[in-house]
Amino acid sequence: MYDKIISTYTKLGNPELAVGMKAYMRDQFDFFGVKSPDRKEINKVFFKEVKLLSRDEVFELTKKLWERPEREMHYLGQELMDKVGKKVITNKADIKFLEYLILNNSWWDTVDFVAPRLMKTYFEKFPEERNKKVDEWIASDNIWLKRSALLIHLKMANKVDLPYMFETILRLNGTKEFFINKAIGWVLREHSKKHKVEIQKFIDAHGKELSNLSFKEGTKYL
Repeated sequence: MYDKIISTYTKLGNPELAVGMKAYMRDQFDFFGVKSPDRKEINKVFFKEVKLLSRDEVFELTKKLWERPEREMHYLGQELMDKVGKKVITNKADIKFLEYLILNNSWWDTVDFVAPRLMKTYFEKFPEERNKKVDEWIASDNIWLKRSALLIHLKMANKVDLPYMFETILRLNGTKEFFINKAIGWVLREHSKKHKVEIQKFIDAHGKELSNLSFKEGTKYL
């Protein structure tokens, strides 16, 4: 499957588009030069095929794609893992692999997928691991782990643990780091859609402590 993926993207890649894509990502990653609509179309085949792979094969394929220099491969790797996440994320030790995805080829576009989707799947299966891992991430010097501590709450909908989310926000508040402050505002904004009263109470109590960015994002729907 790996060889098929590489050959398909190599054939469909556009070197001219790849230059612009690389520049947009601050020259951090190479690209094949495949536009998002085209990626979505060709990936449909791979999404079907990944369901036929074993757990170990899925992890191995994702790792191989993550080791590629082309950003489209990182996108595909995380998306393939997400398609079969509930089937293959079955071991407590799997958190190490998910952290590998956060810590390698790190930028907002992959972190913002892995944390609220794959990490969410993991913590739904192993809720007893959440607090310990979040403590580790907050204590680390890595902004992407810190951002992940916030974004694991993003897509929890009615299952969100609001008191713990608020606690995490306050623990990470007070930084000048854009990606942290943006994430604080993002989770507040997202949950204000269904938990308006609770989010408003938090804003009333702590709004003055938040950065301008966090406050602006968090109060967008209030």
